[in-house]
Amino acid sequence: RKLRGKDVFDKEKSEDVQMEEMSLYNLYHLRDVLERWKIVGLNRKLQIKPRAWSESLNPATGEFSLHCTEVQLILKWGGNLTKLGERQAVSLGERFRYQMYPDTPGGGILRLHSTFRHDLKIKTSDEGRVMKTAAAFAKGLLELEGDIAPILVSLVHKEQDSLHMLDPSGNKEVKKELEDCKQRINRNLQTDFEVASSSVAVREMAVGPLVLQSLHTALKKVGNPRRHLFEILALLKALVEQFEEMLDVMQSEDEKRIEGGEGLRASKDGDDALSGIKIYKGETLFELTERWRNLYLTLYDEDTDTFDLSRIPDVHDYVRFDILHNPHLLVAPTLHKLYEKAKVMADCVVPQEYGVTIEEKRDIGTKMCRALLEKIKYDLIIARTDNQVDMRYMINMDYSADLPISTLGRRVRTRLYFTSESHLHTLINVLRFAYDEENSKNSPLSKFGKAVIANAPELCYLTQIIIRLFEDRNKDASDPKRYRVEILFSPGAASPPRHSSDIDRDNDSSRFDTDDVEVISKESLTCQELEEYLDDSIKAGFTVDEGDNVSMTSSAPRIVKEKVAKKRELNTVPEKLKEKETLAKAIGTVRDEATEETAQRAEVAACVHEVNQQMDSTVGGLELENCSKDNFHEAGPSGNASVVQAADAVAAAVVGI
Repeated sequence: RKLRGKDVFDKEKSEDVQMEEMSLYNLYHLRDVLERWKIVGLNRKLQIKPRAWSESLNPATGEFSLHCTEVQLILKWGGNLTKLGERQAVSLGERFRYQMYPDTPGGGILRLHSTFRHDLKIKTSDEGRVMKTAAAFAKGLLELEGDIAPILVSLVHKEQDSLHMLDPSGNKEVKKELEDCKQRINRNLQTDFEVASSSVAVREMAVGPLVLQSLHTALKKVGNPRRHLFEILALLKALVEQFEEMLDVMQSEDEKRIEGGEGLRASKDGDDALSGIKIYKGETLFELTERWRNLYLTLYDEDTDTFDLSRIPDVHDYVRFDILHNPHLLVAPTLHKLYEKAKVMADCVVPQEYGVTIEEKRDIGTKMCRALLEKIKYDLIIARTDNQVDMRYMINMDYSADLPISTLGRRVRTRLYFTSESHLHTLINVLRFAYDEENSKNSPLSKFGKAVIANAPELCYLTQIIIRLFEDRNKDASDPKRYRVEILFSPGAASPPRHSSDIDRDNDSSRFDTDDVEVISKESLTCQELEEYLDDSIKAGFTVDEGDNVSMTSSAPRIVKEKVAKKRELNTVPEKLKEKETLAKAIGTVRDEATEETAQRAEVAACVHEVNQQMDSTVGGLELENCSKDNFHEAGPSGNASVVQAADAVAAAVVGI
């Protein structure tokens, strides 16, 4: 650690002096962070975590109780949407309007929306930058004017149900699997081997099977994973040293914000910014140096001689941000070198965080985005059945004669869901890799579509998965081909980061573009085929704890049957045996009480006989659960069967951005 460019832990200084300077250093950092922004708005988060406990005796009750004696206060501003990100989202909304909705003579989507014939719902996760992105997209889509805030309040919905559906919370089982994947990445991707001369087995051990083409392409660019990591570490060290040299000429206590929070200025008004430096979004040079230094110190552990590869995506994000917004810091050459190194390493790491093998990608994907899959299916059913109840606002047909509208029955439904990168990775994995190909449950994606995804190295900002539903009214209502589905994909703003002058930025509209969408679904894919595929994926996403609600019928996917069978084998038998023991004790109690009065013995005998019958029926029920479908349903009323019937009627959603 250094204080204003000087080594805090100077051997010539006493330990007390070192501790005082370190405390002063931390106070400078704390001050800069707390003064950076007001703690208001969508981005703020406050967490309180208990750190220490004490046990005390209550004299009145004589019982011991735990009390928290130390808490950790965590204050987060959250990600803040940049001006470039806002312009990119607005631009994508405009392109989306032109490409997805035909501009007919009677008026396009804007005409439909203004006349209450566009059923639009926008839902987002809880992140402030995600909600702002959704509002900026809506601004471009509907050609709105003004600030983002009123658009966000009126059109963007953050509901409790959508939070679980769009936030990467997952469940305990998925979190454990994700942690296992990260540990394997750490183990496999910091070994010392030459990719060019290694066998296929070694390369697959590092980044998975060959079908994951983008990972193997990135691994070839890496060359030697361990050597590549040390090169990244050396560039990080050089970058931190350059920032520390800048801090040598600056005194942290003299730093002040320029009005508006965009940079630094000297003590006198009108003076040029200190060292000619302005930092984007009000970040101080002190904070920027700390950001990079912390990354450098946590990436590599000298004691264990190991790297923490979970920090590689952070390196990639940081360097991309500073290339775009802070190129004037005179470290551009180092930043660009670091970007090239970090980019290919991140392309190897990030996709594997959601499963290393194909089986893991499918399993994690169905669990993490099961709620989203249900919503996709529900939206398809609503759109196909033309359910008017789902629309929030509609034209009052009682006044149709007074309305200057010739096609009152013309309506369009749009569902837009804005979520995190983790949900996009897992959703794509579900669509790519079918669960039950042995029984013709193939992926809805075409061979070309799978190749497009396989060659996409990164899911960038504004990555899109779009599902469009078309109706051919010339076909019979019972014909599955009446409703056709088209799935489209774009990796978003995938262009390499570059910075230009203010004049060039205003004249270069390509900075706001995202990659074109491409059709990745099979030709003539019917809505029924997609709904059946989603239904199987939803059932496959049931965890072991939820398996009790799944019937062991032939309609359940194989993986679900295996999970439920294993759960019942481990848990159900002990529960039944406990019931049997309880009933046996009841029999003994009844027999003991019966000896007191002879007149009641006949009644007791009948009670014992009835209890024995219940006990036999319980054991029989245990055996029947592993029988065939016919025998299972003949066993009597089954809660499992009703749950499966209800699951067949649940739901789905069109995926937006």
